[in-house]
Amino acid sequence: MIFAVLALLLANVVSRAFGRPLIWTDELAVYLMVVGAFSGASLGIAKRHHLAVTLLADRLGPAARTNLLRVVDAVLLAILLVFGMTLWNWFDPPGVMAAENMSDYARESFNFLYQEPTTTLGIRKLWFWLIMPLFCVAGLIHVLARFGQPAPDPLR
Repeated sequence: MIFAVLALLLANVVSRAFGRPLIWTDELAVYLMVVGAFSGASLGIAKRHHLAVTLLADRLGPAARTNLLRVVDAVLLAILLVFGMTLWNWFDPPGVMAAENMSDYARESFNFLYQEPTTTLGIRKLWFWLIMPLFCVAGLIHVLARFGQPAPDPLR
């Protein structure tokens, strides 16, 4: 994903140098960066590779450090559940399924998620926003899987 963003931005620089800018490359690069960030965040949750401030954890003993990791997992689970509820409200699957057509749904609910096109690409933003529910489900699976495992190694 990062290589694609780099290639798009480089193509835009070269095309501008020749006086024929590819305007859509900036927008696509932004959306691909967002998709890459959510994908990377999910992987970071799975492997516990996110940045962390360890001032407190470094001063705790092994048992307390393990308990702290469990608390962090519980907080992360709560955050992902709230994010999931927010996404459920935003994507509104029951409302979409009950709607006769998407134009009427958007007009009645003021939810233009399924209708709004990108500025320069001309495709629906929905295709890029779908990474958020995927991230949320994957993150929930990773965090919930930790609760069924033995206590994590506090030194890792």
